[in-house]
Amino acid sequence: MFRDYNELQNGDQCLDDFPRRVRKTDTEAKKEMEILLGPVEIAHVKSLPRLKRNEILRNVKKIEGVSYRQIARIFGVSPSLVARA
Repeated sequence: MFRDYNELQNGDQCLDDFPRRVRKTDTEAKKEMEILLGPVEIAHVKSLPRLKRNEILRNVKKIEGVSYRQIARIFGVSPSLVARA
């Protein structure tokens, strides 16, 4: 009975079947951020008004393969500020 149950087919997926997330290097992330920012320079983002800065951070957080900590490091802000944006 246990053997019959154990050998039944099901829809389970192994963890090996899921694609791994690939992290971007800081250089790769900066290039994508510069494209996203357009005329705004990375160094100026932290001095922008709060609403504009948070809007930019929300858009940057959508870049796949970039962590909050990495965003914070590149923009020179705290990881908690990135998380709250």
